[in-house]
Amino acid sequence: MVADAALGALGRLPLLAGVPDAARARLAAAARPVRYREGEVVFRRGEPGTDGMLLVLDGLVRLHVATPAGRELTLGLIGAGETVGEIALIDGGPRSADVTALTPVSGLLLRHADAVAVIESDLAVARALLRTLAARLRRTTDQVEAVGLRSLAQRVAGALVKLAATDPTGLVRLSQGQIAALVAGTRPKVNAVLAELRGRGLIEPVRAGLRLPHPAALRALAEAE
Repeated sequence: MVADAALGALGRLPLLAGVPDAARARLAAAARPVRYREGEVVFRRGEPGTDGMLLVLDGLVRLHVATPAGRELTLGLIGAGETVGEIALIDGGPRSADVTALTPVSGLLLRHADAVAVIESDLAVARALLRTLAARLRRTTDQVEAVGLRSLAQRVAGALVKLAATDPTGLVRLSQGQIAALVAGTRPKVNAVLAELRGRGLIEPVRAGLRLPHPAALRALAEAE
C-alpha cells in the first residue's frame, strides 16, 4: 500500500516525466514515508546529504540560511508536489541550506544510495535527475531574484498566497514577525505592507489569522513585472 502511494506520488512529479515505469517503481519501493511536526528541522545546513530528496505530499517547508550573527534569509517555500534536496539526491554532499517544517508536513524521502543504484542501471533515470538538477538551479536563480529584485510588497503577496494554499481553511496563521522573517523584511515595513493590502481589500484579519478574499489579485501582485 505504501509503495503504491509512493508510486502514484512520484508518477505525478514532473521532474521524473519520461522515466520508465519499472525504474519509477524501483524508486517508489525505496522511498520512505516521513512526517515532521511544525517547527521541526528536516535538513540542516552542512550535514551529509545521504537522506537525499524530500518530496512534500502535504504541508509547507521553509528553505533558509543564517549568518553567524543569527540573521536569517528565506530562500523559498516548498509545498505539496514540490521537492527539496535534489542536489543531495544526486551527489550525497553536504546540505547547502537549512530546511524546516513551517506546518505539519508529510512526504516521501528518497535516499541518495537508493537513487544511485537506479541511476547506474537506467539511463532514463539519469537524464531525469539531470533535469532535476537543472530545475533546482533555475529555482535558486528565481529565489535570489525574488529577494534581490522584487519589491517587499511582491514578496509579501507571494508568501501569503503560498501560506494560505497549504492551510485547510485557506487562512494565513503566521504572525507578522514570522511573515517578516519569511520575506527578508523588517517587521515595521512588513506591517506597513500588510496595512496597505488590508486597505485594498486583499487581506482581511480574522480571529485565527488572515483571510485572503481575492487570492488571484494577490498572486497577480506577486508576479507583476
